[in-house]
Amino acid sequence: MDHHASRYEDSSSPFRRSYLSEDDFETRNSEDVHRLALAAAQAEHDRIRDTALQAYAMNELRESQNRLQQQNAAEAERIRLETARALEETRIRELENAAKRIPKPPPRLPTPPPPPPSPPRQVQRPPSPQKPPTPSPLQQPPPVPKPALLPTQLPPPTPQPGPSALRPVAQEPTPAVKPPARPSSESHILPGAQRYVEIHKELKVMRANVDSWLQQFDKGARNTIGDLRRGLRTACGQLVVNPQKGDNNKVKAKVVDIIRKTLNDFPSQPRVDPSPYVVAAPPAGGSTGHNGDMPVLFLWILNIFAKAIINQLVNEAGAQITAAEPIGILTVSIFGQKEFLWRGIPLIDILMAKMRKVCPVLWGFRGNEKTEGGRTAVGWHKDGDSWVDEQQHNNRMMGLGAGYAAICLRDFSRSQVAISPWHPTHYWQSMSVIVNTPPGQTSSTQFMVLKAMIDNKEKSFMKFYGTAALAALRIALVDFPAREKNQTAVAVSALKVIASKLERDHGLQLR
Repeated sequence: MDHHASRYEDSSSPFRRSYLSEDDFETRNSEDVHRLALAAAQAEHDRIRDTALQAYAMNELRESQNRLQQQNAAEAERIRLETARALEETRIRELENAAKRIPKPPPRLPTPPPPPPSPPRQVQRPPSPQKPPTPSPLQQPPPVPKPALLPTQLPPPTPQPGPSALRPVAQEPTPAVKPPARPSSESHILPGAQRYVEIHKELKVMRANVDSWLQQFDKGARNTIGDLRRGLRTACGQLVVNPQKGDNNKVKAKVVDIIRKTLNDFPSQPRVDPSPYVVAAPPAGGSTGHNGDMPVLFLWILNIFAKAIINQLVNEAGAQITAAEPIGILTVSIFGQKEFLWRGIPLIDILMAKMRKVCPVLWGFRGNEKTEGGRTAVGWHKDGDSWVDEQQHNNRMMGLGAGYAAICLRDFSRSQVAISPWHPTHYWQSMSVIVNTPPGQTSSTQFMVLKAMIDNKEKSFMKFYGTAALAALRIALVDFPAREKNQTAVAVSALKVIASKLERDHGLQLR
């Protein structure tokens, strides 16, 4: 008995300690003792199982983390290899493009270099008796090969009589009657430029007269006319660059409706002679559109429309050059509308008088941008008493240059309701007077305007003039900037960039 007691005393088990007493020893096989032993065994089993499960979970977590790390490393390596491969392919393509230019139709490429010096000179002599000292191939535009596109070329033979002696018709440079009276230093200025100054003054007088005349109307009529003016300006601001089908057509319809109302809805309004608002008045009778005096509100609303177009070009196209395209389309659609013609000609001289004011370099004006007079000559804008900064000025000129190109280079050969209000020859003339500027008289304004005129318009230009346009582009994008002393100037570099882009994208090897 003592031997058993000593054995249980040395044991650390709680169940064995229960046998230390004689009574406990007697009850060692009781149900309660067995129940306690089973409970303790179950608890120990659960503890061991939980420990094993925790160890298993930790092992799974570590393996999952390892798998994720391996996947991330593999993905990073794949991206690195693909990036390296793409860069290598790009480098190879650039080397291939540098080694060989995209082949284009061979008849076009060989022709531009030989003709520039001679053929255009033959065209230049007849129209301009006072040739500049250094004539250029761009001095006179070649005839456009599409007769249907030349509705405004008809007036040139008629300016010989007295009525048109003021200036030859603005749409054609050929009859140069008054330019010889100018000093030789102004021989590069296009015909009609001074006439546009007079038109601009006449428009100011008309606007003041209409404002005074409107005071005689009752308040309701004045409000109606004011609503037309505001509606026109609002509509011009609703043009979109990449329109959904019909978006800009709705704007055009709204503008046409407003202008029609000034023609038809105010029968008691005065009628005036539109002659002061055109460069040269054609003879009356037998022409499309109106022949006699026209309602003053019609001319007044056209003046407001022209001002709205200029503002849109400055504010919208200056910031985003592609915005000039819908603005140009709306402009020619309105001024070329047959029902708005006077004696068969469009009244777009109202717009060009304003364009001549804000962008004179299009008519051949030059100036030193470091002087007050020079800035005025090139159209540098003043905000109050101070000049706007260079960036703002460049944006204005870019918008106006792009807008001018969008107005000139339009094809009306299939239109039944409108004619071309501003012929592509004006585009050629403006390009000519810019690129023929001697090296010491150029300005960054000319380079910026020229860049805006050419960028994204080369296809339209070549559509009208073919291989002659290629020769003109070579002079404008290669020869003209090459004559500039400061080759690192931003404006000069901009033309070089366009030349490189044409070579890369269209295979036009201008250099």
